[in-house]
Amino acid sequence: MSCSYTLGIPALRRQPQIPLGSDRQNDTVHCEIDYTALTHPVAPPARTDPTAHAVSRFASENGWQYFTHAVDQQLPGVVFREVDGQARFSQRAVNIVRIPGDPMVEVGDSFYTEVAVGNQFTQQWGYAAVDLGVAVPSVTIEAVRNRARSALPATPGGAAVDDSRPGVRVEAAPGSEQAVDALLTPEIVDALADEAHPLDAELRGQWLFLYAPRSLSNDDATSWRAVLATVDLFVARVHELRLPQAAAELPPAAGTPAAAPPAGAVHAEPLQSRGSRVNGARVGLYLGVVLAAMVIAGGAALFFGR
Repeated sequence: MSCSYTLGIPALRRQPQIPLGSDRQNDTVHCEIDYTALTHPVAPPARTDPTAHAVSRFASENGWQYFTHAVDQQLPGVVFREVDGQARFSQRAVNIVRIPGDPMVEVGDSFYTEVAVGNQFTQQWGYAAVDLGVAVPSVTIEAVRNRARSALPATPGGAAVDDSRPGVRVEAAPGSEQAVDALLTPEIVDALADEAHPLDAELRGQWLFLYAPRSLSNDDATSWRAVLATVDLFVARVHELRLPQAAAELPPAAGTPAAAPPAGAVHAEPLQSRGSRVNGARVGLYLGVVLAAMVIAGGAALFFGR
């Protein structure tokens, strides 16, 4: 029987037992995606999170792998790592689904803690991670709708800003503009700028990441379809452009994260942090609330202290 991956990628590789960044084992083949667990969810057992229950059943019914959580993921994207390569403070992820295929796709919800004005803020980013296996231009593409809520924490160093495409903001590493223009088809731009399910994208080294400042590993079948369809568009375009192959995958050296691209495989442009611009609206709101509380408390003290 002929069987192809639902995202249109026919070949399958070995399926890992733990999330991206770790060992890979155990073959599984699927023909299509069954969304029944999301569209007709079964009531979870007592004291079980309904979303986690639905996502785990969704993964199980499709022969995929589900992981409740991971700590300090070794993925190289801006959501997971600082510009110097160190893991973001208190970085972790939950509801991780691993979809076997060529390339492998992982979807989850990542969190890290940011310290601003002496207070800690938890940042949430839903993500899809794809190891493309080929060198891609360094670029971040932000949906305008997502950026209004939370900007990505870093961009390619020295990147030029391009706001010419409707609904998205593109920041490409110097010298990669032509490759980025060829990569970003109108269909890809439309998928990222979708009003109901906007997505940001990062291409770096041999990786594609899709991000959103909201949950992507959720019980919404429409959201899953949007994410996987966007992955499909990117992968198909990369194949069409016949980008250079990255170096063959090698066993990681001692102390090297297994999820990091092989040393010397591709050259990834350095990143520049956006610093205090990250979730500035959230910090501003916090400061506004604190200031208002101080004003009210001061007024009350003056009034009642008479």
